[in-house]
Formats: sequence, C-alpha cells, structure tokens
Amino acid sequence: MSRNNMKKNLSPIESYKKRRRRVQPKQNDRKRLQNANINNKKINRAQINPEAGGMSGINSHFSSASCLSSIVKVKEEIKQAGKENVKFKYIIIDGNNIGMAHGNRVFSAFGLKLAVDFFIERGHKDVKILVPRFRRFESKEYEILDELEAKGYLCFTPSRYLNGKLIVPYDDRFILEAAEHFNAVIVSNDNFCDIKEEKLEWKRLVENNLLQFMFVGDLFLVASDPMGKNGPTLEQFLSKEYENKFLVEK
Repeated sequence: MSRNNMKKNLSPIESYKKRRRRVQPKQNDRKRLQNANINNKKINRAQINPEAGGMSGINSHFSSASCLSSIVKVKEEIKQAGKENVKFKYIIIDGNNIGMAHGNRVFSAFGLKLAVDFFIERGHKDVKILVPRFRRFESKEYEILDELEAKGYLCFTPSRYLNGKLIVPYDDRFILEAAEHFNAVIVSNDNFCDIKEEKLEWKRLVENNLLQFMFVGDLFLVASDPMGKNGPTLEQFLSKEYENKFLVEK
C-alpha cells in the first residue's frame, strides 16, 4: 500500500494526534527559549560589578540605607522571637524598698513604674509589686499607683488606722510568702535577715532568688551577674529553664 493511500485511510482522531506530535516540539522549543531569556536577564542583574568592590549589581536597585534598614528589622524580629520563646520566672518587687531607694528615703511611686517597665520591656509578663496600702494615701504620686494597680502590676498589702494609729502588718512576710508560692525572683536590696530563718524555704529564696538593684537618676539597673562572676548570667537567673542548675544550697 502506498504512503498516500495510508494517509487517506487514517481516521480523523489518528490524523489529529499525528498533527499534535508535529506541533508539540515546536511549542516546547519556544518555552525553553523564553525560560532561557528570563534566566539570562536575572544573571545580568545579579552579576558582580568589580568597580563596586565586588558588590552585586543589584545595588543599583536598592540603596545601602534600605539594605541596612532591612538587616536591623530582621535582627529585631529575631530578638523579639527569642523573648517570646523564653519562659521567665515570676517577679515579686519589694515596693517599699524600691520606692524609698528612688526617692532617696522619700517614697517614690515613679520608681516603682521604672522597675516594672524594665521587666516588661524584657518580655516578662508575671510582674507584681507588693507595697503597703497606706502608701496610696500618703503619696503625691497616687495616680501612678492607681495606674499600676489597674494594669495588674501592683498589689497593696494590708494597713489600717486604729484609734488614729497606723497598723501595718509586716509587708516583708507577704513578699516572702508570695515568692514561695510562685517560686519567684525577689527584686529588693533587703536581705530579709530578720525573718528569712523563720522558714527553710524563705532562706533558700533569699539566698538564691534575690535580685538586687540600683538607680542612677531615673535609670533602673540590675546586675548582669546576680550571683557573682562565676554564677549565672541575668538571662539565666531570670529563666525558668535554669532554675535548678544554679541553686546554691547550704
């Protein structure tokens, strides 16, 4: 049978398939050519410019300032992510001690705010100030105390007047009781020498979980090595993950 007769005997479907097989390679060639052109353009944009000290030609599209801004932004995001992943210990702040330290023996409610802000900016969520209630009525900065209480950062320990006399239960006991319950870090320059021996757990807390501080004007500072140069860093000291590793039992 001749070739012409074979063409005539092909069904419509077979003829269509045969034409598709002829056209398909041409279409594939066109796609490969288009992809090659695109890749060449990318290479041209990213090729190294020796006159620019080896920097990519992409610098023509992005200024060094915008690149620096992007790097800073990424670093901040990494830093914030790190904070969010850290599990911090509970913080109990000795309000009387800090307020008197900032006010130079005159109670300063603003000093309490500075201490709270320090820990909040570090990423802590469980921060409580304990301070006797009579401070609320004697302080000229009572609005600050009200604001801290409204935000959940301040708790007033009991105090009252009886026959014109101020009755103040010892706030240090409340501080140690709360610290024991939460296994918290105590922020204070008080060594609690008069009551820490009342309970073994209080003694352990004062020896291992006490974080001392200082003010330089309105700058609140704590030590970067709370247990000394051979002890944990501040980050370790405040983290739950290092809680048992650095305890110093006696």
